[in-house]
Amino acid sequence: MSMMTKKMKEKRKKRNKFKKFAERTRCRWCEKKDNCSEAIKIIDYKNIDLLQKLVTSQGKMFSRKRSASCARAQQRIKAEIKKARNMGLLSFTG
Repeated sequence: MSMMTKKMKEKRKKRNKFKKFAERTRCRWCEKKDNCSEAIKIIDYKNIDLLQKLVTSQGKMFSRKRSASCARAQQRIKAEIKKARNMGLLSFTG
């Protein structure tokens, strides 16, 4: 019996090894505020330092899971990145 449990524990360890991101229940922007619309006002096309953290070195946006944002916040991020790129504040590529 002990041999069987050791093998099962090893399999569980292997499965857990491939998890990349920890599961979050709340959005990074909404967890401090009660209302999501109030919290999303922080995201603005003029805030270049924040937008650069949400974009890879190649110029691609991070996924919702990676940026830890809800659907509404991710849509707002996408729109603000597009505005910043069109204004010339943020580059299209790295």
